[in-house]
Amino acid sequence: MSDVTPSASPATPSVVDLQAEISAAREDLVATIAELKAETTPKALARRGGRTITGFFTDEYGGVRPERVAIVGAVVVGIIALRLITRHRD
Repeated sequence: MSDVTPSASPATPSVVDLQAEISAAREDLVATIAELKAETTPKALARRGGRTITGFFTDEYGGVRPERVAIVGAVVVGIIALRLITRHRD
């Protein structure tokens, strides 16, 4: 039989290495929390909502999409007409 030598075990990290790794992870966590906090302010949420609405009515070049404006206009006119009709019935 041949002698089989066990493979070298991976070196365990030192305490200093572990502390440095924990410190780096903590800094990443703090930065992530700060970023999330900035993204959830009322001003940031309103800005994101405004961009979403603007994006719905504009194409990729910044031009207005008349078909979408017409659809929304027709819906608004329809709602107003329904309210007027139901108000006159009472």
